[in-house]
Amino acid sequence: VKDGFTWETSVAAVKGRGMVLIGTATTVEEAIALETAGVDAVVTQGSEAGGHRATFAADFEPAMVGTMALVPQVVDAVTVPVIASGGIMDGRGIAAALVLGASAVQMGTAFLTCDEAGISDTYKQAILTAREHETRVTRAFSGRPARGIVNRFMTEVERAGSAEAILPFPLQNALTRPLRTAAARQGRAEFLSLWAGQGLRLARRQSAASLVARLAAETDAAVRRLAATSSPA
Repeated sequence: VKDGFTWETSVAAVKGRGMVLIGTATTVEEAIALETAGVDAVVTQGSEAGGHRATFAADFEPAMVGTMALVPQVVDAVTVPVIASGGIMDGRGIAAALVLGASAVQMGTAFLTCDEAGISDTYKQAILTAREHETRVTRAFSGRPARGIVNRFMTEVERAGSAEAILPFPLQNALTRPLRTAAARQGRAEFLSLWAGQGLRLARRQSAASLVARLAAETDAAVRRLAATSSPA
């Protein structure tokens, strides 16, 4: 209970305003718990996903399940729509998620390098030049586990001491905020929290409209290829 609100009253307030309630799960257990709690859809966050981990039922390490494995198991376990996320960067990934049973996808890193994205050019360039093996889950920046591009700050903090030396969220986040703000102003990527997923090699510089149009065309092409290969000769 917080400020007089329970989960049940919060859900009722959201539903009472006609809003759609979506929860994020990193395991089947979490997806079932979210459906039981009354969400309208579940986002499955695969281990490839950039940014903070959404795990809430246990420690994040055992919940690092890949998108390909997580999506169909959640689809089989819940009745609400499933939205796939984690490493999806193009139409091939969207088509794959749909084949696995997802109703939609959630994409983050693919949009970060768009012209309209509010992150710094330094951050965008880091995504465009990094490779799929150059991200890692860390608590160094915020105190919560999050996947980002490995840089000097992440490496130095993790090398300096034990996990206990990193403050819990939101204390670590507040501690590093001035550093990150200054680094953004100076274009110093080595001190920024460069959240990104493992599909970052597929990122492109373009407008959001161009990206969405390309995703639609690529998804359609991928679905057509699947239909052609499944058709009898």
